Amino acid sequence: MAYRRWVWQACWFWVVAGGSVGLLQAAQAPAAATGNFPVWDRNGDGVLTRDEVPPGPRRLFERVDTNGDGQITPEEHRAGGRQPSSRPAAGRQTEQAKELQRHTIRQTWSQEPTGYDREYVVRQPAEQSDRWPITFLLHGNGGVADRTIGRWPTHLPGHLLVAPQGYERSWNVSTERSKAPDVAFLGAVLDDVVRRYPRADRTQVSVIGSSNGAGMVYRLLIEGDQAVPMQAAVGLVSSMTTGQFHEQRFWKRTDETTDRYDTPVVPAQGRRILTIHGTADTVVPYAGGRGPGGIHLSAQQTAYAWAAHQGYRAAQISNDQGTPCGDGLVRYDYPEVGVRHIKVLEGRHGFGPRQPAVQALVAAWIQTAATDAGPKPRP
Repeated sequence: MAYRRWVWQACWFWVVAGGSVGLLQAAQAPAAATGNFPVWDRNGDGVLTRDEVPPGPRRLFERVDTNGDGQITPEEHRAGGRQPSSRPAAGRQTEQAKELQRHTIRQTWSQEPTGYDREYVVRQPAEQSDRWPITFLLHGNGGVADRTIGRWPTHLPGHLLVAPQGYERSWNVSTERSKAPDVAFLGAVLDDVVRRYPRADRTQVSVIGSSNGAGMVYRLLIEGDQAVPMQAAVGLVSSMTTGQFHEQRFWKRTDETTDRYDTPVVPAQGRRILTIHGTADTVVPYAGGRGPGGIHLSAQQTAYAWAAHQGYRAAQISNDQGTPCGDGLVRYDYPEVGVRHIKVLEGRHGFGPRQPAVQALVAAWIQTAATDAGPKPRP
């Protein structure tokens, strides 16, 4: 096993160094292996996604993406999948892992005709209150469930955090590798969580999704009200596709194995919906256009579509009418109907140094969902 790990890392280092150094030399000096990162980073956003990495080294993507967020940073690229050698750090990871409970839901579909055990992980709050709000955390394409928990226990200390694992590390929104029945899966996860954790409060459910996970959040808002009735929903760094919303209506697919949204849907109303997106995002363009899974609405159009659906009757707030709400953050509020959009100036597909501020805004949005004087979800 150690030999295989060395060979795997060495191959990555040889590829990222562009073949300009010997295999052994590259494996021994990962810090110098900046190599092809700028070439592969076609959109210049400072991270590599799976689609940007060439087919050969792409098979090592999960190993090099050591935090499992579906992106490779320059630091991860240089490390080539080698874990930090610090024993204390490994110990902390072990302690964090001990705080997670792992469960499975068995499903059968076209890709898994004999059945497949789909995992989700749970992090219980330290607070032993009578009732725990439930917050789902949906990773991006290529992400890993347990790593999605991240710092959310600090931001949402009283919440039962639930991180399901997408099949093939993706959520089935349109053209992803997964064709799994994900709305049904998340509904089954919620049922299982409520059964296993008596303090879990089914009347206080929120969902946070990033990138491909945000696309899944929009699916749940559109077609998953019976499976996962939400009070609050948060979509990060992605907008709806023109499949999900066109002709001023919301749509779902008759056949989930295709990317054809052909059935109009009238979603439930009364949810608190927050979207956050960066203006320099070149993966899912802020102003709309082609991105993963097809053509996307603009970030502000996505928020307005939900505001209009929930009863807002005035025109869309114009781009220059936002309200500053932090360093490089601009807010667009539809308070009468519980919808908000936050624009991150020069934000890419990820929020960089503004990540803590963004997470704090998300946490505040979710924590006030149950007590806000605005719209409430249907029973």
